[in-house]
Amino acid sequence: MFRVREQGRAETAVYCPNIRPHPSMRYETCMADAHMDRIETSFGTVSGIADQTTYANGAVKSCRLAVENRLQTPIGEVIPLYRQAEIGERNKKDRRSLGFFESGAIKSIALDQAMPLRTPLGLLKAEAVSFYENGAINRLFPLNGQIDGYWSERKEAELAEPMDFDLPVGKFRAKVISLHFYPSGALKSLTLWPSERITLNSPVGPLRVRKGFALHEDGTLRSLEPAKVEDLSTPIGLVKAFDAEMIGMSADLNSVQFTRAGILCSMKTIHTGLRVKSADGVEVRIEPFETISRIDDEGQRTVPMQIDFGAGTVKVVAQHTHVFDTAHTTLATFARERVVREACSSCAGCEGGDGCCQN
Repeated sequence: MFRVREQGRAETAVYCPNIRPHPSMRYETCMADAHMDRIETSFGTVSGIADQTTYANGAVKSCRLAVENRLQTPIGEVIPLYRQAEIGERNKKDRRSLGFFESGAIKSIALDQAMPLRTPLGLLKAEAVSFYENGAINRLFPLNGQIDGYWSERKEAELAEPMDFDLPVGKFRAKVISLHFYPSGALKSLTLWPSERITLNSPVGPLRVRKGFALHEDGTLRSLEPAKVEDLSTPIGLVKAFDAEMIGMSADLNSVQFTRAGILCSMKTIHTGLRVKSADGVEVRIEPFETISRIDDEGQRTVPMQIDFGAGTVKVVAQHTHVFDTAHTTLATFARERVVREACSSCAGCEGGDGCCQN
């Protein structure tokens, strides 16, 4: 039951299946009138609900607001999105003003305009933010524009403002798509705009990075995406690390990976193959394989091979997956002579030069 008050009428108690109470939230109204309803949350009053979606159990999943609201959050005062773009104006990617966990705790807020927010890294401007269920910041998005036929990625990138960072893994200035935090507040990953390049201090030395990087919770480097081919020394020999088919919208997981102790444990390559000799002297070669191009039925592309180092094992993911016991197998790397790339997709933003994967 919830208490609802309408103009000219006494307060009445009604049952509202779309809103369920939560220890951190206090509800005072229901959906009797879209522009009169209000919900008291732990972040403040939410009113002027234009429409909403619900979970299967009836709990509010998201809502769109039609009037200005000011919420007091752990990261500062925010104004959720309430103004809709006019024809020809830039649209927001997420038009929902608020998202909720099934428990009722606020999960995400799309801001009406970019605002400076208090984060574990200091004040950072953002247009959207998400939270963990306990209220800690989860992800922060400096921009939240909808990329479509009317608004290009290039136009959105032009709006991005460079941010300054001074981290244990490096000091740099770059345009950022998103920041991801652990529930503790430690930085989990940082995703760059496609054209951005930074230099990080890694356990194997300084590396030029594209896409972004991820950190262990203690701040040590977990993974990164090389901007060019990098010669990395491994227990089985030199590997030319580069992921020619880098995919994904975030840098939570990247191709070159390290343990908390700083040990190189995984990478991808299109330039390096493996010679594997078993205890009985039989030798086989494993290499990245060629397959049909995704943009030209008559063309081909080289699919990156992944090499993972474990405790006494080496796992190789190529056309087939292999796991070798290093105590009974001899592995050695060799440089491949043939690499096939899809220039129009994989080479976008390539820095060229001696590090170009076509060389």
